[in-house]
Amino acid sequence: MSVNLNLLLINIGNTRTQVGTYRDDKVHNPESICHSAPERELEQLLSQSFSEVSDSTNVMVLISSVNRRAKENVCQILKTINAQPVVEIEDDLKVPIGLQLDPETIVGTDRLLNAAAAFGHLGQGCVVIDAGTAITVDFVDGKGTFHGGAIGPGAQTMLQSMHQHAEQLPEVTFEKPIEAVGHSTSQAMLSAVFYGIRGMVRELVEQYAEYAGSYPAVVATGGDAEVLFKDYDLVEHMVPELTLLGMVQAIKEQMKSDD
Repeated sequence: MSVNLNLLLINIGNTRTQVGTYRDDKVHNPESICHSAPERELEQLLSQSFSEVSDSTNVMVLISSVNRRAKENVCQILKTINAQPVVEIEDDLKVPIGLQLDPETIVGTDRLLNAAAAFGHLGQGCVVIDAGTAITVDFVDGKGTFHGGAIGPGAQTMLQSMHQHAEQLPEVTFEKPIEAVGHSTSQAMLSAVFYGIRGMVRELVEQYAEYAGSYPAVVATGGDAEVLFKDYDLVEHMVPELTLLGMVQAIKEQMKSDD
């Protein structure tokens, strides 16, 4: 018998927290907020989102986090608004995906959730790109096993690093460059970052295809994915709520095993 789940989904990243709800078998209103935003804005978002599911049955709060301090802040707010019960991914609920990694390797739960959601949807080998503070390019084989992949600095991280370590390079906010040939310092920096990340991703996908013996589907998520990969022929699927979908998949798989 299917259960009508009503979930508050919270994905805490390095610089942003993404919040959405799951009800009527669909993720609703995913919204991200920077950790630097005033706490009242985060409290308002969490309170409003929880109110969308709190009057229903089978209510649960799912949290995935790669930022300990931000998670503590979120959990304190959840207590204040009486958003319970709270289930933490990996601590309380395992991600439903196989692993082929070196012993003792620790992987961010967001990477595993992305991989689980992508494979669960596609049912085939795939590459999952998460473009945020860092950019990860991970490989999942045709049996749904996560092999790891590559981790590099994200777009804004690259720009900030150049500004901090080169006196004449300005502080630049990431956006798509006007054209490949930068006619100003800021545009030259943007061009290097934008096309550099695209080139890195393409090379990695080709290497993974050689490793796998077949060409994988490519899925992108993360705060910078839209700017980097919109209309890019390499990326077949753009899924901003991919991590949230992985959280839903985790609880569904756990409920199946409990039956």
